[in-house]
Amino acid sequence: MAFLSYSLYAEAQLNIVTRNSGLKEYTVQNAQPYDSLTNVEERSFAALPGQTLYMHGARNDSRGYYDTFFTGNFLAGSGRQVYKDDGLGNTPAEAVVGKYYEVLKVWTESDYLTVGCCLLLREKESGEEIYYNPYLYPLSMTCLGFYEKLKRYIGQTFLSLAKRVETEDGQIITPPEGTEYRCVDVGLKMNSDGAFLLMEGADEVRVEACSIGGDEVYEFVSAARITSLTERYSKKYGKQVAFRKVDTGMTREMVIAAWGEPYRKTEIKRQDGTLETWRFSDNRYVELLDGKVLNVRVY
Repeated sequence: MAFLSYSLYAEAQLNIVTRNSGLKEYTVQNAQPYDSLTNVEERSFAALPGQTLYMHGARNDSRGYYDTFFTGNFLAGSGRQVYKDDGLGNTPAEAVVGKYYEVLKVWTESDYLTVGCCLLLREKESGEEIYYNPYLYPLSMTCLGFYEKLKRYIGQTFLSLAKRVETEDGQIITPPEGTEYRCVDVGLKMNSDGAFLLMEGADEVRVEACSIGGDEVYEFVSAARITSLTERYSKKYGKQVAFRKVDTGMTREMVIAAWGEPYRKTEIKRQDGTLETWRFSDNRYVELLDGKVLNVRVY
C-alpha cells in the first residue's frame, strides 16, 4: 500500500511537456534585415525572403539531389513529393542547376527534437515555384547579395594561416604562415562550394579562399584584423589571437576571439580559485583559473 501510494503521488507530479512544432513563417513583409555577410545558412534563413539565389550546384551531383527539392511545403505536412522525381527520390541536376531563384517565403521549425527549414523559390525564367530543403546540400546555392558583399575584400592585404589552398590551375599548396597575399577578385565556379576570394601572392600565384562570415576568411587573416586585435588585446596577445592561437595568460574573451565558443564547459572550485575546462572541436582543451588561461592542450 505504501509503495502504491508513492507511485500514485510520483505520477501526479509528472510535468508533461507538449510537443511544439515551433514552425515560423517569414515573408518579405516580416523578414529580418539581411546584412549579406552570410550565405544560405541557419544564421540567415529568416532574412532571405526577397533575395535572389543562384544554383551553381554541389560537387559530384551526377546522381541528382536527394530529399532536397519538393512540390509542396514538407514542413507543413503537405507531403514530400520530390520535384521532377527521377524514380529514385532524386531531382535531376539539370532540372535545377544553372538557374536563378527568388526567395518568396521561408519556414523554420525548431523544437526539442528536430530543426528544419523550407524555402519557397520561384525560378526567374519560367516562374515555376518549388520548395527547397537547404540542409543536405548547404553549399549548392549562393545568394547574390552575399556574392556582391564579398567584393569588399578586394584590395585588402591578408596573411596566410598555413592552411591548404587551391591554386587557379587546381594544385593544392600550403603557404607558410604569415605569407602575404592581396585579394584581387571574387569568383564562383559551377559544381563547387560556391563563391570564393581570389588571393594573389608576391610570386603572382593566385589561390582561392573562403569567407566564413563577418570579416573572417578561413585560410587567411587580414592585416586590418591583426591591427584591430593588437590594439584591443596588446601587442603580446593580439597577433596570436588573429592567427587563431591560444596561450597562457589570455582572458576568456581572447580565447573566444581566437577559437570561438567552446562546445562544453566544466567548472571546479579550488582553494586557489575557480578552475574552468573549455572543450573545443579537434581535441582542443583550455584550462582557465579565475578567468585566465592556465593550460592549453591540443591532441
